[in-house]
Amino acid sequence: MRRLDPQRFAGQVGGCQVGLYTLRSPQIEASWCNHGARLLQLIVPDREGRLRDVVLGHDSLAQLQGGMASMGAFIGRFANRIAQARYRRGGELHALPANDGPHCLHGGPQGSRHQVFEVLACDSQRLSLGWTFADDGFAGQVQLQVHHRLDGAALILEYSATVSAAATPLNFTSHPFFNLDGDVSPSALGHELQIDAEHFVPIGPDRIPLGHFEPVAGTAFDFRQMRPVSQALAQGHAQLRLGPVLGYDHAFVTASAGGLRRQARLRSPLSGIVMEVWSDAPGLQLFSSAAMDGSLPRHAGKHGRVHGSGAGLCLEPQHLPDAPNQPLWGPCIYEPGQTVRGQFQYRFSVDDSGEPRGSVA
Repeated sequence: MRRLDPQRFAGQVGGCQVGLYTLRSPQIEASWCNHGARLLQLIVPDREGRLRDVVLGHDSLAQLQGGMASMGAFIGRFANRIAQARYRRGGELHALPANDGPHCLHGGPQGSRHQVFEVLACDSQRLSLGWTFADDGFAGQVQLQVHHRLDGAALILEYSATVSAAATPLNFTSHPFFNLDGDVSPSALGHELQIDAEHFVPIGPDRIPLGHFEPVAGTAFDFRQMRPVSQALAQGHAQLRLGPVLGYDHAFVTASAGGLRRQARLRSPLSGIVMEVWSDAPGLQLFSSAAMDGSLPRHAGKHGRVHGSGAGLCLEPQHLPDAPNQPLWGPCIYEPGQTVRGQFQYRFSVDDSGEPRGSVA
């Protein structure tokens, strides 16, 4: 397990200073780049006490700029897709910038994953980053602050976003790609997954919701009990065949009301590392990185790794996709003067059951 070199991230993008920032607790260690507020390294002990880097990422600023724009990034002002890059409110049609065919994805081409965040504070306890959304194709301005801290074996992200000038849709998420085996295994599909949800959101070939929920019971989307992701994929489902490779890119309905709660649990039989995802968001997006195909530079990883299909799993707390066009999904448009707050937690532990396998450099 090799730590990232801060000197390889020192530079400027668009006249803004870029760097690597690291927090440590007695149990875990995490590093971010302020370009996209990206989580690039997360070091966690396995069942034998050996350290593993459990997120995919980049090992230089140059590699980051040529790689997947979402990898490790904090996503806004509206995570996921808005159909046809538009929505109607109060009889008025609001056009948005399209960057995913005719649709708006992850805030469009000027979303936060493409921006250099201001470093508001950084010490041994906390990293605070800020970005103001303006002139990005959406109405209104939004002042965003994202606060990162470690609490024992938990990584905690708290955000606040204050709206001014005009009403705007908001939906934020954190987008790490997790592989709890570190660099020992090229795939995370053998991980065991539990998602605390009774329903998921079916989508069309363009990844836009069909407008209703479907029960997970008895299907390949049934993760109410822990089971390997590979086993669920093998069960088959028409919703898994929307691309050339079987995979998930779907929202699960985890709650109808706010409040911090567990949404998912992920476990690696190989390393024994267990991660729980907690948040106050109403949904959780599962992305199994099916389309990653090893093409360069897009799928280059740290220290010479090249990522193929299933290399990492994304568990993204957020509002449900296309919420501005789906009135049954709940409110997602906020007025000037309103402040939206949220929290994501990744809690780590070790399951001692099973035989340890593999080695860590």
